[in-house]
Amino acid sequence: MAIFNNPYAYLNIFCAVFLITLGCFVFLFKKTKTNFIFSLLTTSAAIWQFGTALTIMSKDPNTAFLWTKFSYLGVTLIPITMFHFVVNYLNINNAKRYIPIAYFIGLFVFMPLTWMNIFLNGVYKFDWGYWFKATAIHPFYVLSYSTLFFVNLFLLYRAYKNPINIQRERIKYLLIALFISYGGAIDYLTDYGLNIYPSGYVFVVICLSVIAYAIAHHRLMDVEVFIRRGLLYSFLMAFIVGIYSFLIFLGQNIFQATLRLNQWVATIITAFIIAIGYKPLETFIIDLTNKYFFKKKYDYQQTLKDSSEAMSLLTDIDRLIKLSTRIVARRMELEEASTLVYDEPHHKYIVRAAEGKSKDMLGTTFSDNFELFSHLFKTNQILIKDEVLHTSDSKFLMSDEKKRLKAIIKEMEKLHAQICVPSITRGKYMGNKLVAIFCLGEKKSGDMYTNEDIQLLSTLANQAAVAVENALMYSELMSKYQELKTTKDQLVQSEKLASLGTMAAGIAHEIKNPLTSIQLFSQMMAEKFDDHEFRQKFTEIVPPEVDRLNRIVSELVTFAKPSKMTMEPSNLNDVLEKSIRLSEISFKKMNLKIVRELGQVPQVTADGQKLMQTFLNLMMNAAHSMEEKGGTLTIRTSFDPASNMVLASVIDTGTGMSPDTIKQIFDPFFTTKEKGTGLGLAITKRIIDEHNGKISVKSEVGKGTTFTVSLPIAK
Repeated sequence: MAIFNNPYAYLNIFCAVFLITLGCFVFLFKKTKTNFIFSLLTTSAAIWQFGTALTIMSKDPNTAFLWTKFSYLGVTLIPITMFHFVVNYLNINNAKRYIPIAYFIGLFVFMPLTWMNIFLNGVYKFDWGYWFKATAIHPFYVLSYSTLFFVNLFLLYRAYKNPINIQRERIKYLLIALFISYGGAIDYLTDYGLNIYPSGYVFVVICLSVIAYAIAHHRLMDVEVFIRRGLLYSFLMAFIVGIYSFLIFLGQNIFQATLRLNQWVATIITAFIIAIGYKPLETFIIDLTNKYFFKKKYDYQQTLKDSSEAMSLLTDIDRLIKLSTRIVARRMELEEASTLVYDEPHHKYIVRAAEGKSKDMLGTTFSDNFELFSHLFKTNQILIKDEVLHTSDSKFLMSDEKKRLKAIIKEMEKLHAQICVPSITRGKYMGNKLVAIFCLGEKKSGDMYTNEDIQLLSTLANQAAVAVENALMYSELMSKYQELKTTKDQLVQSEKLASLGTMAAGIAHEIKNPLTSIQLFSQMMAEKFDDHEFRQKFTEIVPPEVDRLNRIVSELVTFAKPSKMTMEPSNLNDVLEKSIRLSEISFKKMNLKIVRELGQVPQVTADGQKLMQTFLNLMMNAAHSMEEKGGTLTIRTSFDPASNMVLASVIDTGTGMSPDTIKQIFDPFFTTKEKGTGLGLAITKRIIDEHNGKISVKSEVGKGTTFTVSLPIAK
């Protein structure tokens, strides 16, 4: 084909193909009006570049002049479609009525004049190819082109001066792209006979690069996936192919020069070496590209990972919210950020976390009747302030809707929010509720929020909703647990006091005997103080009785006082002896015989007072089962090497229990006594469980019962 005979046309052809591809993809990727107009703009520029290429490579003046007119079709449409794109993008309603007029002038006035040779009249022949020849009226065409260009520039600049940060970032890149694109007018110099190679395509490439950057980083038209991956990887593969082509050429020459191999053998060897190294090199370049071009994406993945870990580990809602807010604010480098959490009982939202300039808002409350909160709940979509402003300026909105949007804008300003991210629960525990709102301010860099930002925040919001609901559930469960624990401790204390009441008679008798002796000696002391025998008996009897009283009272007070678990090495035999002494008098009154079978056993790790309560309860239960006929109460200890446990058994010869009764004896409030609480054995089992021990029971009706407690030895 003739095109390959003139290398000056290569770059124009490349630009044309690239423009058509970009325009088609943008439109097909997302069929919006803005994307459609953008595709018209790229098509107009592609027509210009195709016409330019075909003019340069033409073989005769007549063909060149025909393609010149074709090229000017695109040149004429470029400023008009750019005007259409700018007006539509900025949503300038009062300027939209001029769009049909602009197209009419371009298509029905300028194009016929061009084909009638009013603006162009033949071509120039330069050493690099043919080019357009301007007429005396051509400057009028250039003036019209420039006027519309400056109108576009003015509209974008006016919008850029609007102090809306996110919108300004988008407009800034369009403004830069438009300004650069006018550099393509350098081709007009050649129209007047100057032998300057037309390099307007350079400005087209730069302009499109700026727009591509705005698409990729600033959500210009939501097609950054194509720009960032499609184009980048396409150029990357082209780069790799170019390197390999060069290496093949170099390798062939090296092999032929050094080893004197023929061309085919050198080609095969070179291709073999390249094939081995291709995949590692491709992987290396792609990894390098990901690291530097998609670095933000990897940062976002780390942000997501850090936040997810924090949310899964923390159950305290304040710490959870504070940490998540801090991670987002620092990773995205925000000027400020805050998080509101719903306080359902009081129907309000509270600022539970804040970073940067919003720290002075910490603890501030907002009523849940905000229009903003209602909107976020209904839409469950991230709300961007500049988009609300953009929509509220539309003349097609009803007055009520405008009023609602204005209210939302004011509420976002109160919250210092450029963007609001709703976090809505969907679980059974809370139902559908807007439990949290992330209010994010501007970025320190001045950049706008990208698609990646929005996707990240959406994911975090969903995770936060689950985490907040779990944290609230955990908080409520802990509250219920504390209530139950308090009730349980009160019941344990009541059971202790009930046990003390049962022992009261025996304790009174135990105390009465030494008190009687002390009282007798006190009364006789005045008369017989000088009697040596009396003083000797006083010395032998009174001090031991006082010690006995002191021991009884001390053990009684210690047992009755509420205590926390104090685990320490304890001698189980000593615990059982203390328990027997406290109840011994009561047992004798019941005509019970007490048998001690206390073996040599290792120490156990235990709370002595808790175990004392346990064995006292077991002994009292055993005594009550033998109260009518009397019997034998055996206390036995032993060591089981197989399980490494110390065993303590309380054995009675009482009435015994049926199998059905045995199944229920450890259930709270189950009792066979008329005045029993049904808590004694339940508390006993809980205490043994807290010691990592076991309690078992064997019983036969009419023959008696054996309770065996197994406790691990002290380490």
